Amino acid sequence: MKSVWNEQQQEIRDFYERIALERVRPSAAERDANLTFDRQIWRDLGDSGLFGLHMPEEFGGRGLGLREFAAALEGFARGCQDMGILVSFVAQVGLVQAGLLSYGSDEQKQRWLPGLIRGELLGSLAITEQGCGSDVRSMKLSATQELNGFCINGQKWNITNAPQADVVMTFAHVQDVGDKSVTCFITGTDVPGLERSEPFELLGNRGTPIGAFNFNNVQLPESAVVGGVGGGLNVLYFAFLVERVLTGLVITGCMEPLMEDCLRYSQERMAFGRPIGDNQYIQGQIVDMYCQIEVLRSVLLRAMDSMEEGADCSSLASLVKMIATESLHEACINAIRIHGNSGYRRDKYFERLLRDSIGVFFAGGTIEIHKHVIWTNLLDSFRKGQRNRDDLNLGVYRASGAVAQAATAFSKPAQEALA
Repeated sequence: MKSVWNEQQQEIRDFYERIALERVRPSAAERDANLTFDRQIWRDLGDSGLFGLHMPEEFGGRGLGLREFAAALEGFARGCQDMGILVSFVAQVGLVQAGLLSYGSDEQKQRWLPGLIRGELLGSLAITEQGCGSDVRSMKLSATQELNGFCINGQKWNITNAPQADVVMTFAHVQDVGDKSVTCFITGTDVPGLERSEPFELLGNRGTPIGAFNFNNVQLPESAVVGGVGGGLNVLYFAFLVERVLTGLVITGCMEPLMEDCLRYSQERMAFGRPIGDNQYIQGQIVDMYCQIEVLRSVLLRAMDSMEEGADCSSLASLVKMIATESLHEACINAIRIHGNSGYRRDKYFERLLRDSIGVFFAGGTIEIHKHVIWTNLLDSFRKGQRNRDDLNLGVYRASGAVAQAATAFSKPAQEALA
């Protein structure tokens, strides 16, 4: 199979796969069993540069292009097979860092991005509330304007990274400002009145801390507003777009070794005097995995190209999320079927990945929500021609001539220095 990555990108991919194999995979099952999150691994990933490969150098990033970052993330996911770490990663990089980079003020970016990129800080985006998931406009968290800023009250629920987060980007209705009231705020989690729950006991994704934030008269200055009062939905929609693309990359990385393990076992396991891979139904299940990976990767590359062009790729991002979530769940079930009783054992990663795949179905929007996004875009294009979102800052990842030079600079000596 010909790689979609050029030589430089393949080196980056291999480098981060090795990091994941050495630092993350050996303890993945233990973190899942004990509901723990390893901050030392987080700092090690910061030291490796993974959080900031595609981020500007002025904030501590490496200034590489999205394809270089995509190759790194796919390789990392392939090596670690730990959706706990990966979900936390996507929540920080795809939501908090993306939102800050695109809509944050210079002061906000200088204050928060370097620590996030170094892995010294753990970021969380808090949008979901009890009874309020995909319908973000119905959120109850309120922000009352006061003389020196805002007073925030309410609760956010089922939030990735919440129990351990150092930084939270949250969304609230600002009172008495009209229809456009949803506003984004960013703050450290050490402010008075902000409380966090213990990690929730969930079926899957147990290696990522998921819990609640309680805002009890939390006082925030005007400088905590991201994207202006009433601009919260723009920040959120952009962050969700990036999150959906990164989720697709993560799932592609997880599915490829799953397919390879199934292929290997189909040739090793003998039944009735021949490999089980001689059976067409086994062949069909493995071929389906391969096809889903290739289709997903192709759509991902199109989405990333659109992002680097500053174009609206919300339909492609939703398509990525739909293909990825359904493909991962189906691949995990088929992997267990192919491996039989041995695939059902806890010492394999199949059952853990199957449990994790269920949570991905509704994280970042259900499949039905993604179909609605695509339908809305199709209808707008039909009625108005090419659809542009002038209210979204889509050019933040626009490629420049410096990107190729930066990618070349990520040489083997540089990798060895990081390792």
